[in-house]
Amino acid sequence: MKLNRFCASSALVCATGMAFSGISVSAEIEEIVVTGLKKTSSVMETPSAITALTGDDLISRGITELSQLQFAVPSFHYGEMLGNKTIAIRGIGEFNNQPGVLVSIDGVVQSIGSSSQLSQMDLERVEVLRGPQGTLYGRNSNGGAVNFITAKPTDEVYSRIKVGVAEYEHMSVEGVYSGPISDTVGIRIAASHLDMGEGWVENLMPGFTDHMMGEKTNFRMNLVAQLSDNLDASLSIGHSATSGPMDPHGIYKEHMEYANSRTNLPIDGTLVTEEPWKVYNNGDSDSDRTYDIQSLTLNWELDNGMMVKSITGSQDWDDMFEGPADGSSVGLFQRYMRTWTETFTQEINISGGDDKLSWIAGMFYMDDQRSRDFIINLPIPAFFPMPGRFEILQQQNDTESTSAFFDMTYSVSEDVRLGLGFRKTDEDMHERHSRQIFFDGIPDPVIDICGGIQETIWSESANTGRASVEYDTSDGAMVYASYSEGFKVGGINESECSPPWDPETVASYEVGYKSTLNDGATTLSAAAFHYDYSDFQVAQVIGIVGVITNAGDATIDGFELEVNSIVGEDWTVSAGLTLLDSAYGDFLNTDALQGDAGALQNKGNPLNKAPKTSLNLGIEKDVLLDSGSNLRVGLNAAYRSRTYFREFGQIDDSQPAYTVINLNANLESADGMLVTRLFANNLTDESYITGLSTGDSQYGRHAAWGMPRQIGIEVTRHFGKR
Repeated sequence: MKLNRFCASSALVCATGMAFSGISVSAEIEEIVVTGLKKTSSVMETPSAITALTGDDLISRGITELSQLQFAVPSFHYGEMLGNKTIAIRGIGEFNNQPGVLVSIDGVVQSIGSSSQLSQMDLERVEVLRGPQGTLYGRNSNGGAVNFITAKPTDEVYSRIKVGVAEYEHMSVEGVYSGPISDTVGIRIAASHLDMGEGWVENLMPGFTDHMMGEKTNFRMNLVAQLSDNLDASLSIGHSATSGPMDPHGIYKEHMEYANSRTNLPIDGTLVTEEPWKVYNNGDSDSDRTYDIQSLTLNWELDNGMMVKSITGSQDWDDMFEGPADGSSVGLFQRYMRTWTETFTQEINISGGDDKLSWIAGMFYMDDQRSRDFIINLPIPAFFPMPGRFEILQQQNDTESTSAFFDMTYSVSEDVRLGLGFRKTDEDMHERHSRQIFFDGIPDPVIDICGGIQETIWSESANTGRASVEYDTSDGAMVYASYSEGFKVGGINESECSPPWDPETVASYEVGYKSTLNDGATTLSAAAFHYDYSDFQVAQVIGIVGVITNAGDATIDGFELEVNSIVGEDWTVSAGLTLLDSAYGDFLNTDALQGDAGALQNKGNPLNKAPKTSLNLGIEKDVLLDSGSNLRVGLNAAYRSRTYFREFGQIDDSQPAYTVINLNANLESADGMLVTRLFANNLTDESYITGLSTGDSQYGRHAAWGMPRQIGIEVTRHFGKR
């Protein structure tokens, strides 16, 4: 099979079956080759804060969900609200479906953060870049970038099947087939299904469904072809679907007195609970989400050695969610939300170089079309003399983004390298929305909020760049200093009569150190950084709806340390530490929870999702049994100090310090073809929240709970060469 050249371009050995294999430990830490800076280099040679995990690493450490990356990646924060997954790195993340951390699958930028569910299956590796990536990645990458690289076809036929059962009536199955179709064409197919028969957020109202139950299904096909000696192609087709009440929210803090003052409703006898993983919902919740992605990647090597790459992507996202909005036994509101998104992206780049200079230049285009409905149903005449529906929002949005970039690294000497890059981005947006109130039996809207239908057309542009210097020390370590810029696009507050919000910009200053110690048995990476933000974007609540506003200036100072080490012959230790000191500048904002206080000064308050201290720790022990089988036992822990979710710096806006511990035990047969994994996630049953509503809805603060303890078992059978 003549796919060797394609395998080489994927930066890792394609022949691996991408399953848990080789529990035996070498004397050196595995060198992981990455392409996060759009060129091939090892993690320790990359002048940037980056963490990379191979597919084997993910399986060995039991990382099967996006949220579990916090156990292996410094500064990584995962959140969830209304079923939408959000990522924050170094305190910078997503809200209002505009990510602050860019996510890509095989180079295709994901338009919606929640679509990353598909990326968690059958991976070759994951790369997490920390810090602004405005030069090589462009818009909405202020916090960093997460790149999922899927497993590619193998030279020989390989397949595997994995089945699992776990608490809360979880039953899962995953299958992979990989191999050649001809001498020049290979295929890899992966599919998975998870049935969650019992919800882990209990609805205490009799007769109504629990939350976090339902089904998840994923499918992906990768087809690669060596079209000629200097041209290869990769076609990928993926589908993801989830259904069921997938929102892990509950009431985090009760505010019954505040609820009474807002609604003027009698609330005596209303049932509300702050207990973790429990909620009173006088109504059923449901969701139905489908995501489809197709991509085509072409690699063409020119006669002069330069490489031309084309990445074409198409994405379709359909997201429906409905359920009670107040979290009480009254059932005051029922909300319905639906979002449709169609996104087309195209990147073309050309790269080349010699012993002294390496460079890349490219162009990027995106067309993103979205429509959204947000409806509140009123099952009782709470605010109006007759039942009906309160239609909050209908929105259509079309965004076109074009950019051009150039990046280079020049070797001044054998030990010194200089880097320089620049990107020019232009954004054009056409937005149309309406906020209207209807009642049953009345065809026309009773009230046109903000004048009914609003239409806005506007453009914005941004210039982002980077500069770096690298120095190889005499003992084989690398020291680097870098300056980088990023920006996050602005937008329209379609859900409230408020002005648009401006783009957010950041300038980052970072110094780092990377070294390989103990004859290759230990790697150490450290970085200190300072962020200066302008027009920092935050979410706030006006009335009962959320809007985006600009907080002015903000700063983040931080330090990161990452260590991976082989201790003795059978112990492996990995650890990460992040220290953050974040603060808003001069920023006045009105708190919906303290409306009588007027505008509050938030200067000096910590940024959202930016805990002062974050720790992740992984310890693995290998045992060779008399039968020839290998046993690997691992502990993974993640600690976060107090984390705030709003800018006002109030205790009720925060999650106290917490630690989550996962245990894994992998037993691999002597021939490596059968692997059994026992796991206990959240071993101590720690209760913590991963997201918090920006306002207060009726009876208390809505929050998304992290999953309680879950114990389970998985069995994987391999067929063919691994």
